[in-house]
Amino acid sequence: MEIKKFSDFCEQVLPDFNKFLDDRLKSEIKQTTLRDAMLYSLDAGGKRVRPMLFLAVAYSSGVRFEDLSKYFDIAGAIELVHTYSLIHDDLPEMDNSDYRRGKLSNHKQFGVGPAVLAGDGLLTQAFYWIAKSSLDTDKRMAAVRILSHNAGPMGMVAGQMTDITMEDKLLSEDELTTLHKQKTADLITAAVTTGAFCAGHELSTNLVQYANDIGLAFQLKDDLNDADDGEDADKNTFPNLIGKKATEEKLNNLVKDAFNAVLKEEEFDKNLLVSFLDYFKE
Repeated sequence: MEIKKFSDFCEQVLPDFNKFLDDRLKSEIKQTTLRDAMLYSLDAGGKRVRPMLFLAVAYSSGVRFEDLSKYFDIAGAIELVHTYSLIHDDLPEMDNSDYRRGKLSNHKQFGVGPAVLAGDGLLTQAFYWIAKSSLDTDKRMAAVRILSHNAGPMGMVAGQMTDITMEDKLLSEDELTTLHKQKTADLITAAVTTGAFCAGHELSTNLVQYANDIGLAFQLKDDLNDADDGEDADKNTFPNLIGKKATEEKLNNLVKDAFNAVLKEEEFDKNLLVSFLDYFKE
């Protein structure tokens, strides 16, 4: 089987991956309220962009389609970390959001304490899954190193701290770029680079640039989508800082740079990652 389009890849892989996520958590988490709260946010309708990018990179690096399930532990860990971050991001002490993806946020559904613990549970379970993976030890250790670096206080958590402590300050373009790189792009970068490493593909500066570019582009697209509803009027976003037109131009340049970077990748099927860039044309 040879899949060329990212959308086709997701269509083929997602049903089995979603079943894996639910089955694993239901079998492992015995405390019922904790399990329900973890599953509530995990199954809240996310697109699974990060784990699908991880699996797409592994596939593009030569992993056979029928062997992709061996990589579900690592892909699942990435999704657990992402979901934990959303639960905590919605808390009253953070963004204080009542809804996530059209549903009540976790703390509104279960209460603040259970929501905090559901996030804690997802975060720690992620590294249990990596440790239990059947992949070679060096690949599991690389997954721990990359994911903890990019999702922790040197990456995503640092971005979240900047976000909540600087919300009353007008950030410069460089400061805002750093914020978005850490808060959003770093976990996407982790998905791409971990996928290459776990599949035995030599990690290059080109693939890292692709990952960084699409990570920042992902946040810019979200900012543009939210620019007209008024909810981000007082927030540090690129449309508020430099205007919608300049943000659209910045987004287009990031996508072009990502395209050019991945084309330079050697011994790597570029079709899926090039196809993923269509996401930014929607």
